[in-house]
Amino acid sequence: MLRCNVDRVQRLRKDDLKRYVIYRMKSLELLHFYLLLFDLNDSGRYPDNILGHDGRMFASSMRTVAISWLATFVDQSRDGMNVFDLWRRLFPKHKDEIDRVWAQLEPQLDVIKNFRDRVGFHADTPLRYFAARDKIRGKNPELQAAMDSFMKLEIALYKYEDEELPDFVSTAEELLLDVELQLNINIDREWFKRALILRRENYKGVFG
Repeated sequence: MLRCNVDRVQRLRKDDLKRYVIYRMKSLELLHFYLLLFDLNDSGRYPDNILGHDGRMFASSMRTVAISWLATFVDQSRDGMNVFDLWRRLFPKHKDEIDRVWAQLEPQLDVIKNFRDRVGFHADTPLRYFAARDKIRGKNPELQAAMDSFMKLEIALYKYEDEELPDFVSTAEELLLDVELQLNINIDREWFKRALILRRENYKGVFG
């Protein structure tokens, strides 16, 4: 009986770590969106374009993507990803900080998901579209603070992976091999190294 319980715990942890691989892939995209958004707002740089649009116009488009992408991490549907539950299981030492950020973000979830569904990933009927858009436009200090806290926590937890997830890389390698064998597709492992999911020499230098 004890052995069965141990096996179950190990299996559940491996399932969480495989899910964490997907989270890391999606979180990298979110981080890219935010870095582009901040650069457009702060630097004044923007691509040459025939539309005559400045950095603020590009930043507005990038903000639509970034906010919509954030909803991906707090999906409470059956097969969705609620990364806060995943974080609590994989990083129990940081539960208080995870709970603090969740307390900030949870009141904003309806606004974020409504925006994603009606504006970001889909285009709803005109009145629904503009109603959802209006709740995001302009200054919204509570929403912005929650988003900033989420990004800071995400980056902080990256730094704890080496110490607190010693089996993450081996599980990621196992997952990628399973994907290749079961789906008959090729995995670009160099991409996963550049994404700092599989190890490379300067891993700690980037997140340390």
